[in-house]
Amino acid sequence: MITDKIRKNIFSQPFLLELIPIVLSNTFISLIISLPLLKSGNQGNSLYNNLFGIIPFIAHYFLLNFIIGLFTYCLSIILHKNIIFILRTSLFFLLQIILLIDTKIYTIFHYHINPLVLNIITTEGASDSIVLGTGTIATFSALLLFILLLETLINLYFVTFSKKTGQEKLLFFRKSFMVALLTGLCLIAVEKGMYAYADLVNDTTITKNAKLYPLYQPLTIKRFALKFLHMDVNREENFKVPAENTVLNYPKEKLIFDPAKDKRYNIIIIAVEGLRFDNLNKETMPNVWDFGQKNIIYNNHYSGGNGSRFGLFSLLYGIEGTYWHTFLGRRVSPVLIDTLLEKGYDFRILSSTALTFPEFRSTAFVRVPEYIEDTFKTNDNVERDRIMTNRFVDYLSTRKDEKPFFAFLFYNASHQPYNYPVEFEKFQPVLKEELNYFKNAGRDKIDMLRNRYRNAVYFDDALIGKIFHTLREQRLLDRSIVVITGDHGEEFFENGYFGHTSSFDDYQTKTVFVLHHPKTEPHTVERITSHLDLVPTVMESLGCTSAVEDYSQGVSLLGDAKRPYIISANWDNASIIDDEVKIIFSTELYRMGTLEVRRKTDYALVENQKEIIRQKRNILLNVSRGMSEFYSK
Repeated sequence: MITDKIRKNIFSQPFLLELIPIVLSNTFISLIISLPLLKSGNQGNSLYNNLFGIIPFIAHYFLLNFIIGLFTYCLSIILHKNIIFILRTSLFFLLQIILLIDTKIYTIFHYHINPLVLNIITTEGASDSIVLGTGTIATFSALLLFILLLETLINLYFVTFSKKTGQEKLLFFRKSFMVALLTGLCLIAVEKGMYAYADLVNDTTITKNAKLYPLYQPLTIKRFALKFLHMDVNREENFKVPAENTVLNYPKEKLIFDPAKDKRYNIIIIAVEGLRFDNLNKETMPNVWDFGQKNIIYNNHYSGGNGSRFGLFSLLYGIEGTYWHTFLGRRVSPVLIDTLLEKGYDFRILSSTALTFPEFRSTAFVRVPEYIEDTFKTNDNVERDRIMTNRFVDYLSTRKDEKPFFAFLFYNASHQPYNYPVEFEKFQPVLKEELNYFKNAGRDKIDMLRNRYRNAVYFDDALIGKIFHTLREQRLLDRSIVVITGDHGEEFFENGYFGHTSSFDDYQTKTVFVLHHPKTEPHTVERITSHLDLVPTVMESLGCTSAVEDYSQGVSLLGDAKRPYIISANWDNASIIDDEVKIIFSTELYRMGTLEVRRKTDYALVENQKEIIRQKRNILLNVSRGMSEFYSK
C-alpha cells in the first residue's frame, strides 16, 4: 500500500516543486560549508585535477542531501505535513551542522569527526588540555542560529512555492528542477564509475576522495573486473604518486643514515594468516617454538588490526591502521621499502593469497610489483603455501648475488575454512565436511573447527621449518633479521565471536611474534608490544639515526621502552589497548555512537564506563593527536 503511494507520488508536483528545490538549496549550503575540503583535496592547478575534483565534490553532497530529502518525502505519505516540515527542517539543519564541525576538524587534524573527538571535548576535565575559547563558542553559536534560520526560511518558501507561482512559471520551474534532479543523479553515477575506474588504474586524483569527504562510500570493481572481464588489475608497474596530490607528511623529515651503523642485514618477514598468540607451543608450532627458544619471544604482542589489511599495514609501515584508507587512496609506499630500494636490496615477495585483496600491491609493495609472486595455477591454498615455500627455499639455495635481500611470505592455509593435508591431522576430532557458515559454524561444532584451524597452523609450521633449515644450511642467520608473526588472531567463540574483524579482544588482536636478530641473546619479553615496533627496529639496523617519531609511531623492539598503550584498527573503528582495558571507538562519522570500555580478560563491558574514560582522557587526547601527526599541517 505504502509503496504504491510512493510510486504514484514520485515526480509529482510536491516532489519536483517542493522537495527537489529544498534538496538543491541544501546541497548548495553543504558545498559552501565543505569548500575547504575541496581545496584541501585538489592540490594542483591542472584542469584534470580541478575537473575530477569538482565532480565528486558536487555529486557527494547532492547524494547526502537527496537521501535526507527522499527519506522525509516517503514519510510524508504517512505523517502530517506539519510534522514533516519540522522533521525535514531539523534533519537538514543537523546535516549542515555536522558538516560544519566535520570540515573544521578535518582541515585541522585531517580526519573526520568521530566519538573519540566528541568525548575529548565533552568529558569532564577536557578543558585542562583543550581550550575552545569564547570566540570559538560565540562564532559557532552565531553560525548555528544562522543555519537554523536559513533552513526554516528555505522550507517555508518552497512549501508555499507552487501556491504563489503562476502556471506558466510553474511549468518552467518543474522542467528546470527535473533537469537538475536528473543531472544530480547522473553526476552520482558518473562519480561512482570514475572511482571504480580510478581504483583499477591507480589514479590517486580520484581515489583520495574515499577519505576526503565525510560519509563517502567508494565503489570498487576489482574482483568483478578480474573474474568476469579478465582485466589486469595489477597495474602498479611504474606507478608514481604526484607530489602535488598528497596531504601526507610521511616521513616528517628527510631521513638521516649513518653508513657505519648499517649492518646490511637480510630481512625476512613470515606472516601466517590468523596466527593467534596461544599457538606458540611445542604441540601446534614445534618448529617456530624451537626457533623462538633460541631467539626472542614477545609474549604480549598485538597486531595493529583485527584484519589482514590493518595488521600487515601496521607491520610494514610502523604506523597505526587508522591511516590505511589514506595511504591506499594515495598509493604511498612505506618508508621501509623506500629505504631498502635506495640501499639496493633485492626483493622476494610471496603470498598464498592475491595481494590485490588485501590491497598490498597498491600500498606496501606499490613500488616493487615486479618482485611479487601471488598468482598460482591452483586455487588450493594448501598447495599455494607449499609452492611459495619451495620457491623461497630455491631462492635461498641458489642465489649467488651477495647483496642483501628483503623477503615477505604470507601463508594462508590457516584462513577459513582451515585447510591442511590429511597427514597433518594431529588435533582431533575435526569437522570433516566443507565449512558451511549456516550449518556447521555454530558453537556445537566449535571444538572441531578449532582443531581444524590448529591442524592448518601445524601444517604451515612444518613449511616454515623448511625455511629455518635452509637459512641454517646456507649460513644466513648471522646476517639476517627474521620475524615470524600473524596478521591478526582468530577467535572461536571464547568471548562470543567467531573468526576475526568482529571484536578487539585478545583472541583476534594478540598474535605470535618471534624475532631473530643477530648477536642478541635468547629471552622473552612480557611488556606490551605492537606490530608498529618492527619498522623502528629494522630502520635502526639499517643505520637510520633520525628520530623514530619522524617515520613511525612504534618503538624499537630491542630497547626496553614500555608502551602505555597500543592501537589496533579496523575499517571504521579502533581500540586503545593498555594493561587494564580496551577502549573501542569509531573512526568514522556514520558510527558516532561507538565508544565503549571493555575488560581485557573477557571483553565484557565495564560498569563504570564514564569514570574510566574520564581517567583515560589524556590517553584519548594522545590518540587523537596520533591520528593526524602524519598529515601536512
